Amino acid sequence: MTPLAVMTAPISCPGNCLYCPTYADSPQSYTPESPAVLRARKLDYDARQQVEVRLKTFSEMGHPTDKIELIIMGGTFLAQPVGYQYRFIRECYDGLNGATSATLEEAKRLNETAANRCTGLCIETRPDWCGPEEIGRMLEFGATRVELGVQTLDDDIYRLVRRGHGVEEVVRATDLLREYGFKVYYHWMPGLPGSAPEKDLEMSRTLFADDRFKPDGLKLYPTMVVEGTELEKWYREGRYQPYDDDVMVNLTIDIKSIVPKYVRISRVLRDIPSKFIVAGLKDSLRDIVRERMKNDGIECRCIRCREYGHRAQAGWEIREPRLVREDYTAAGGREIFLSFEDEKETLFGLLRLRIQSRPVPVLSGTDGNHAVIRELHVFGPEVPLNEQSTQSVQHKGLGRALLLEAERIARDEFHADRMVILSGTGAKEYYRAGFGYRPERDYMVKDLRPQG
Repeated sequence: MTPLAVMTAPISCPGNCLYCPTYADSPQSYTPESPAVLRARKLDYDARQQVEVRLKTFSEMGHPTDKIELIIMGGTFLAQPVGYQYRFIRECYDGLNGATSATLEEAKRLNETAANRCTGLCIETRPDWCGPEEIGRMLEFGATRVELGVQTLDDDIYRLVRRGHGVEEVVRATDLLREYGFKVYYHWMPGLPGSAPEKDLEMSRTLFADDRFKPDGLKLYPTMVVEGTELEKWYREGRYQPYDDDVMVNLTIDIKSIVPKYVRISRVLRDIPSKFIVAGLKDSLRDIVRERMKNDGIECRCIRCREYGHRAQAGWEIREPRLVREDYTAAGGREIFLSFEDEKETLFGLLRLRIQSRPVPVLSGTDGNHAVIRELHVFGPEVPLNEQSTQSVQHKGLGRALLLEAERIARDEFHADRMVILSGTGAKEYYRAGFGYRPERDYMVKDLRPQG
C-alpha cells in the first residue's frame, strides 16, 4: 500500500499536555512547517484536494496508486465535531474516486471498484477518545488501523504531564480495538518528565510482557522540547532536562532489541522541523541506531527491519519463504501471527488472526469462538492490481496461502463457525471475488462450516 497522509483543519484538542506543540495555524501537536501541514495549508485543509494532489505527485514519481492507505492526521480527530469528521472522510474517498458523493456510504461503495482504492485507513486518537461510540464511527469511516497516543504506562507521569487519562484508559481502548478487529499501534515517548532511561526500558518490556498491551506497532517519539510549549518553560527554569543524545540512542537500541517479531516500528522520531526544537534530539535516529546495532551485533526483529523490500534494497541474500507461526495471548484472546519468512527471517507476508470467545459486538449470528483477521499484508515493491512482477512477491499466491491457512486454523483447531475480516473498503472485492466472503455491517464474513 502507498501511504497517503491527509491533515485535518486546526481545531482545539481536548488534551492539555505540557509537551505538545500548539500553534494557531496548525493542527494540535504539529508545527506550521511540518511537511504535511505545509501541503495542507496551501489547500486550505481541503480533504479532497489534498488527496488529489498527493495522487498526482505519486503518479509523477512512478508510484502505483491503486492501493492506498489513508492516514488521517491532525490532533484528536475523533474529538472534532462529528459532522466535520463524516464530511472529511467522505471527501477523502471522493478524492480517491474522482467523483462527488452525496453520502459517505456512497463514496465507500464507489471506492470498492475505483482505480485508486483505499485498502487501509488509519486514525490517530487518544485512549480516552476511543470508546464504543468512537469505534462505531471509525467502522463507518472504513478504518482498519488505530494509533493510540499512549506515551507511557505510569499514572504518576500522566498526572505530571497533564495527559488527562491514565493506564486504565489505555487498557480499555486496547481491549476494545482488538475485540472489533483493528490493528493497534502505540505512540511511545521515552524521556518524559518524571521518567528515567531505566524506567523507560522497564515500561517498554511491560508493553510486550503484559497481555493488557502488546501493540501491533510502535512509533517511537523520544521527548523533545518544542518551542512555545509548557515543557519549554520547564526546561528554561531547570525543571526538566531531556536525555543526552547518546543516552537516547542507547535506550532506542535497547527498546528495538526487545521488540517481538509481530511488532512494526514505523517511526523513531517526531516529524518536527529542527528550528522548532529547543532541546532534545533533532535528527532521525533510524540510521545511527541501525549502524550502532550492526556494529554491536544486535538485530532488531521488528517487521519493518525484516521486510522483503527493505532487505532486498540493502543487498541481503534472499532465500525461499516458508510458513512460520507464532501464538501469543493479548486482551483476552489468542493472537496467531502467520508469516512467510526465509531462514534469516526476511519477511515476505503476514497475517494477524485473533481467536476470541466473545463475538464481534456489532455482528449478529452464532455465539462462541469468533475468528477475526486483523491484517493481511504481502511485502515487496508494490505491484498494481492484476499485474505480475518478476522482482516482487506480491500477487504470487502468498496472501492466498496465508488466508487459507488462517481459515484452516480457525475451523479445525478452534472450531470457529465464521471468519470475520476488518477490511479496507478497497480490499473488499479481493475477499468477495477470490474467497467467497460477503459483506456484513462493516466487515467481510465467511461461514467456515456447512450450513443446515
